[in-house]
Amino acid sequence: MLRIFFRHYLEMLSPYSDLYASSSQWESVALVFRSEQFGSSILSQMKYWRRIAAAILKSLPACRYIGVKGFIRGVSILHSMSSAWLQMLGDRPYAHLDMLVVQRAYRGTGQVSKMMEPLLAECDAKGWACTLETQNPDNVPLYGRYGFTLVETIRLPNSELEQYCMVYNPNH
Repeated sequence: MLRIFFRHYLEMLSPYSDLYASSSQWESVALVFRSEQFGSSILSQMKYWRRIAAAILKSLPACRYIGVKGFIRGVSILHSMSSAWLQMLGDRPYAHLDMLVVQRAYRGTGQVSKMMEPLLAECDAKGWACTLETQNPDNVPLYGRYGFTLVETIRLPNSELEQYCMVYNPNH
């Protein structure tokens, strides 16, 4: 089920994001969205929302595994855990670390640094903020070591799940 979701999620974001791997072995992978690639025109917004709708429709086969109610709940969770909080940046350009995954066998081997350091160096050079969200409270201090600050916590309605919204400011 996760394969279906992630495949369509990556398809949806690919025009607006860059996918990085730590090596050809893919020990760690990061998906980075850059605000400059998105565009602010009404046409850009419409294309984005069309891609979201298409990704949701393409993910309907997941209903076989989680049922229709589970699927609707999943879409609702994604909507509730949106990146709407990024509006606080206004027109300021930013890079958003949308996803950072480290294979279990490589955790604790410096893979996060391998992915974060070049991204933050780019943000420093361009004067951009870098943003991310995590639902794991244990990740907040991890990202704090790289200079990220917790700016908002969003609680998912009817759940204990929280989204921790963090910002790195260049040359802090």
